[in-house]
Amino acid sequence: MSDSDHPYMKAWWVPGLQIGYEHTFVHQVADFLSGLRTGEKVVPNFRDGLAADAVVDAVLRSARSRRWETIEEVSDQHERRTI
Repeated sequence: MSDSDHPYMKAWWVPGLQIGYEHTFVHQVADFLSGLRTGEKVVPNFRDGLAADAVVDAVLRSARSRRWETIEEVSDQHERRTI
């Protein structure tokens, strides 16, 4: 990314100089820490990742079975457990 209108570019150098793959991890950490500080929810969240993982699992099952595979809905409800 190198466009000045990108939301993260204000924290980097002048427009036209590219931000690389490794810099995206800085953005992730900044968003995470900001969420901890403000209490604002950050997206994508764990539930989004879990849902994406369910899709990947279904794709792999489908490749083996050569059929459409169903995906169970990922619920926002979860149990809190102390481990």
